[in-house]
Amino acid sequence: MINSESHLYDWLFHYNHHTNSWAAFKREDVQDYFNGNYKNVIKSKAQKTLEGLITAHEGDLESIQDFMKKIK
Repeated sequence: MINSESHLYDWLFHYNHHTNSWAAFKREDVQDYFNGNYKNVIKSKAQKTLEGLITAHEGDLESIQDFMKKIK
């Protein structure tokens, strides 16, 4: 059994004080994120929300993005 927190491995969190929001992205997307490419980024006002999404979807970005599209 995999610890749910292990799904957070390789995810980075960044707080933007201008927008008062958090962003989460995988380590391999760090350069894209800081160059303004947010294709592989999930955002929320609360870091715990991002952590919950990542663990609920077992770290699968595509699954998270599909879920986010459905709830909009």
